[in-house]
Formats: sequence, C-alpha cells, structure tokens
Amino acid sequence: MLIQMGEQKHNRERNGVLDLRLLNKERVALQVRVKDWKEAVRVSGQLLVDVGSIESCYIDAIIENMQEYGPYFVLAPGVAMPHASCSSGVHQVDISVVTLANEVAFMDSLNNPVKLVICLAATDNNSHIELLKKVSQILSDETCVQRVKHAKTVEEVLTIFNS
Repeated sequence: MLIQMGEQKHNRERNGVLDLRLLNKERVALQVRVKDWKEAVRVSGQLLVDVGSIESCYIDAIIENMQEYGPYFVLAPGVAMPHASCSSGVHQVDISVVTLANEVAFMDSLNNPVKLVICLAATDNNSHIELLKKVSQILSDETCVQRVKHAKTVEEVLTIFNS
C-alpha cells in the first residue's frame, strides 16, 4: 500500500509495515496570500503537480466539482481538503498542506472562512484510507489544527504531520 509522501515512485511499505510519514517540505507552503478559494485550490494542487503526484487537470477537476456540488470538502471550521475523482490525473496518493495568510470563503460553506488547505490525491477508492485516518487524527485535535494554522516554519508542520 502506498502512503509515505516524499519521494517519487517509491515503495511506501517496508517489511510489511506502512511508513506513515505524510509530508516533506516540497508539499508545504505557509502563509500564502490568495485572492479567493480557486487560487487556494490551485496553490495547494500545484505543490502536488510540482512533485509529479498529479497532473494540472486534477486541479481543474476539483474546481469544477466545487462549482457543481458546492463546498463539500470544507470539512471543519477553517479547514478545506480539496479533492476530486481518482480518475482525474492522479499518479500517486499524496497530500499537500497550505496555510493562508488571509482567510478565504469557500462559497457558502458553514465552516468559512478557511485558513488551512490540505489537498488530497488518491489513485483509487481505497489506497488513501490509511492516509485519511492519519490526517483525521490530526484534524480531530483542535490544538494540532491551531498549531498548523499558525505555524511559522515548515518544520513545525512536518513535525505535526509526521509524528
């Protein structure tokens, strides 16, 4: 099963044990100033394009889905996890983490405004389940969420996600 984030085309299972390190510095951007939710999605997705995990058409699919279905991926107050169908240009399971310098509204979500954007890419309907469990643990701890939202360094975010 593929879970560890950080290298291209790598084995994420070692001796039958999943490596659950979620992030590396190439997948984190802090205090990014954006004009709207679309730009926030594009920034978070571009991090995954840059490391070869997705194609830019995946970002377009996320934006199209939100325009059609609404802000379904704004999961908690101030937190969005943009994602689209796994058939939309995904090469490997991955996430990126972006904190926003200016909070933005994701359409009419009850959890607006958003400051933390975690872009999720999945290759199929099951390969990202362990990754989601780990991210859910982090998001269910309000202290962790606040630490990520207000992190001053990439290392702070890496410590939270990779512990």
